[in-house]
Amino acid sequence: MPKTVTLPGLRSMVPLARRAAHALIVDALPEGTPRDADIQLVVSELAGNAVLHSAAGDGGAFDLVIDATAGCVRVEVADPGPAASSSRRDADGHDEYQRGLVIVAEFADKWGQDKAADGRSVRWAEFRWTA
Repeated sequence: MPKTVTLPGLRSMVPLARRAAHALIVDALPEGTPRDADIQLVVSELAGNAVLHSAAGDGGAFDLVIDATAGCVRVEVADPGPAASSSRRDADGHDEYQRGLVIVAEFADKWGQDKAADGRSVRWAEFRWTA
């Protein structure tokens, strides 16, 4: 069953989102997952995007949803929008930003962006392994 944590849209909440994801996964899968580092990295990127590129960073909040089952973890970050584009743009060698979704695409087995029924933007990533 998916577990949800709602966090304020502050940069200081990104590390907390990472720790919360880890705790929720361990709670659901006591044996853990070999993809923990990948999952935490992607949670950081998705939470950071919510804070930097949506109304969550303007005094709002974002939801972190973890659905962990044997062999699969799905991570979702939902923010109030406006949604940042999920299109990939190449960052040059000195850009500090514009790498987040490239990182998500590299580490997740599947990822995407949806619009929730309530209009919120939902970015998600799935991680699989042989259980």
